[in-house]
Amino acid sequence: MRDLPPPPSPPRAGAARLTEAGKAFLGLAPGAGVNVVELPDGAGACVVQTGRGGGKAYVAPDRTVLFVPSGMDFDTGLAAFLGGARTPARGFEDRT
Repeated sequence: MRDLPPPPSPPRAGAARLTEAGKAFLGLAPGAGVNVVELPDGAGACVVQTGRGGGKAYVAPDRTVLFVPSGMDFDTGLAAFLGGARTPARGFEDRT
């Protein structure tokens, strides 16, 4: 299993909106370092917090999110996300 896919191309307009939702979920300050991976078949985007202790926020087009810690590899998180796993909305509301 791999940790991250190859570097992505710049996000499209829809992915940019999902990126902002992911960054907000992660509680990142403007300008914080992230990598963004557009998910296959329009499933959403994965916002990867760079740096030690980061995590990944898989964001669906409806802006629901699955957060996974940095220790979980990309493919495992993606499988859970595509299978319908989501972080409860309360977890997001507590961060704003």
